[in-house]
Amino acid sequence: MEKIPTIFDRNWETDRKVNEKLVVEHFDFNNAIATEKLDGTNVRVTVRNHTVVRVEKRRNPDKIQKAKGIVDPWYVDADERDRADAYIFEAVKNTDFSGVPDGEWSAEALGEKIQGNSLNLIGHTLFIFSLPEWREKVKYENVPTEFEALKKWLPEQKTKFGNGTGIEGIVWHHVHTGEMCKIKLKDFEGDGRK
Repeated sequence: MEKIPTIFDRNWETDRKVNEKLVVEHFDFNNAIATEKLDGTNVRVTVRNHTVVRVEKRRNPDKIQKAKGIVDPWYVDADERDRADAYIFEAVKNTDFSGVPDGEWSAEALGEKIQGNSLNLIGHTLFIFSLPEWREKVKYENVPTEFEALKKWLPEQKTKFGNGTGIEGIVWHHVHTGEMCKIKLKDFEGDGRK
């Protein structure tokens, strides 16, 4: 899995906030849909006959791996017996897979005990953002891509998924190529994370 690029460059030498320089110059925003970026735990589920047969979680490279040039994350098997993975499996159990075709699907595990529950959800669930019909549920229209307009627009948005809270950010999905790019509200605040 490749990291999704942030649409603007960062002030790497100072506060790490994004600046006005667009770094995805060739991304075709006219043929992309803008969706809410959900703040949870990234997972991948393998579905066969509407049943989950494998659950994986995202693994980021550690400092030693980064020093060796490994920059992109990958998936590792989640363990149902591991307490650290308990809420991922609860999210899987609480999700309806009846309309999900066979395949491997990237998703976000969300809920009360995951990533601070920024959406104020009760219980745990998965949102399969790799399925186009699911993305439609968190789609935003007329999202600006100019720096100042987007900086003003983002904090004014409310989630389409949770309980009226603000959004973490936006992910643009190109409808033909599958390319993606993103922006987070905190990118303008400069916490140093990508």
